[in-house]
Amino acid sequence: MVKRDVYTHGHQPAAVNQHAKRTADVCAQFVRPFISPQSEILDVGCGPASITVGLAEWAVEGSVIGIDVGDEILQTAQGALDDSGLSNISLEQASVYELPYRDNSFDVTYAHQVLQHLADPVLAIQEMARVTKVGGHVAVRDADYYTMSCSPESKMIDEWRRIYHLVARHNGAEPDAGRHLLTWFHRAGLHQVECSATAGVYATKEERENWGLSWADRCLTTSFPSQAIDYGYATWEELEAISDGWREWAANPDGYFQFINGEAIAAVL
Repeated sequence: MVKRDVYTHGHQPAAVNQHAKRTADVCAQFVRPFISPQSEILDVGCGPASITVGLAEWAVEGSVIGIDVGDEILQTAQGALDDSGLSNISLEQASVYELPYRDNSFDVTYAHQVLQHLADPVLAIQEMARVTKVGGHVAVRDADYYTMSCSPESKMIDEWRRIYHLVARHNGAEPDAGRHLLTWFHRAGLHQVECSATAGVYATKEERENWGLSWADRCLTTSFPSQAIDYGYATWEELEAISDGWREWAANPDGYFQFINGEAIAAVL
């Protein structure tokens, strides 16, 4: 039976619009050396498919399948595919816990910011490895919310991070996934693992508004605030204050924000 995870972010516009700004050039650069023009790629948890399109551009003579569990987000992803004009991409509704593909199907199986939302990331990695060809690669990238910090320091953003941790872990997930990737790969039976990390930085006016105003909205209009209230970790008034804190930080010309993304890629033997 397919496992059911609770997605902390939700697929409301404030979250999806932010996720649609992700690109393969930024988010999958650590995978780039392992992708050839002929590669067959599976993009797990493709979301709005902005990264999927970039992967397909790299594998222009191969193919990319993007999967997600939600029908609504796949409809959004289809719009990105239509706009791309590429013919080597397809979308399917599927769970990473029960991939509908044969063993040894893909050259690269990739997941971006997915494991942090799963109750069983090790099982997910095992299933990704199953459908990856011998000699192919499993690659994942996940944030570490503990490393999210800003200047000037903000009590409201600190409170956001505290509540986010509580909500995500209530959902059975690990918001600091980036630091756990090596352990999870080893537990999944993958031992030739290359680990790396990249920093997300928001320091220009445009970057501050992109990140800060997005989270100001996401603290009020996505699944996260609904879960925080339902679980008893925050009140609506507290979430409004946190949203205001994000807006205050975004408007500060000295505002700076950073965090670490952990990356892991392993050959399937």
